[in-house]
Amino acid sequence: MWQNKSIISLLFLLIISLKGYSQCCSPGNPVGGSGNLGTLNEKSLKIILSHRYSYSGKYLDGDQPFDPYFVKTGNFNYTGILVAYALNKRITTEFETGYFTNKSQAYVDGVLPAKKSGNGIKSISLMPKINFLKKKGWEITAGIGLKYPIGAYNKEFDGAIAEVDIQPSTGATDFINTIFIAKEYLEKHLRFFLYNRIELKGTNPLLYKYGNLYATSFFVSYSASIRWDFIAQVRNEFREKSERPAQVKPYNMVKIPITGSEKVFFSPQINYNFNQTTSISLLADIPVYQYYNEQQLANTFAISIGLSKKFIPKNKLINQ
Repeated sequence: MWQNKSIISLLFLLIISLKGYSQCCSPGNPVGGSGNLGTLNEKSLKIILSHRYSYSGKYLDGDQPFDPYFVKTGNFNYTGILVAYALNKRITTEFETGYFTNKSQAYVDGVLPAKKSGNGIKSISLMPKINFLKKKGWEITAGIGLKYPIGAYNKEFDGAIAEVDIQPSTGATDFINTIFIAKEYLEKHLRFFLYNRIELKGTNPLLYKYGNLYATSFFVSYSASIRWDFIAQVRNEFREKSERPAQVKPYNMVKIPITGSEKVFFSPQINYNFNQTTSISLLADIPVYQYYNEQQLANTFAISIGLSKKFIPKNKLINQ
């Protein structure tokens, strides 16, 4: 049986060790919180480690191809950790953060330098989730949380602040709201999920406000055996235009024309379960439709690998 003091100490040490992290918004940036959608059984602890590589290698104007005139390609490598602990059978609290080992952009011929790259800690997110229904194969869970900026948002390159797309952090506190609806058919080994996530962005000390994000995902999960699960996800992401102060008086916040987008992804996923508490997963993000306001660098593909481990009280193991 997990002892409450041990859990609290572990989570406190985790927060202290990760302090100093945050995030930015370049093409393919990870949408946080999607690795652990519902609530856990009481007093259970779950840790998810993941790594994601994303590559962007084309320009779009609206939904039409466009020749790049500045940035040619972009990519990032991101390693994340999510820790979830069930305070009781209805409330699960999540902590999430991560580190960009690189956020890089390569420029067209003639632009110097030919490449810029940033790295650093992402934000840290804290989100309690409350279960409203878990009965007869149904689950409805909602979460409300904050994404707190503890990473760099103003890193310099050659004496000037680098572009926002290679900064590891937004530098602003964001509000997060999620809702998760699931239906399980045990006899058919099928589960259906609907997951909605809203991120309302704050304004950072440089008076830059990233566009709000609205993401909705639909999942179908099939358990082929005790070991193997196959998941298909269709996800829509809508990002509003970013804002910054006008360059002339009265310096009100104005929308930036070359920001904002709508994207649809198909994301197949394979899970292998070593046992009841440990699994590994492989996921790909394949864009099937993208629309960008004016000319922007667009997603090409992303791939993620994750390792999940549950720590479950012995008297509840058979119920997980």
